Amino acid sequence: MKKNLWAVGTLVLGMLVALPASAAKADRRQVSQQARIVQGVKSGELTGREAVRLQYQHRELQRDIRQARADDGRLDVRERAGIQREQNQLNRRIHRQKHDAQSR
Repeated sequence: MKKNLWAVGTLVLGMLVALPASAAKADRRQVSQQARIVQGVKSGELTGREAVRLQYQHRELQRDIRQARADDGRLDVRERAGIQREQNQLNRRIHRQKHDAQSR
């Protein structure tokens, strides 16, 4: 009985520690995507128009993250899933725009 209680306590503690880490993951991913856009402009893989469009989408996603945190100070599971979905879409857009072979 004590082992089960100990295991449940450890599991709950691990979940509490993991929640802030997953929210920080969204922030790290935003920084990474921003760096990819800047690098694409510098290397000539992105045109000015593409970069402006991607920057706008990036700012919209940052706004979504801020609004989700403003509600209760943290990201719940549903909010995190939605943000991750939007980040995945932005990631694909960045990749497509960087590799579309348009003349710069």
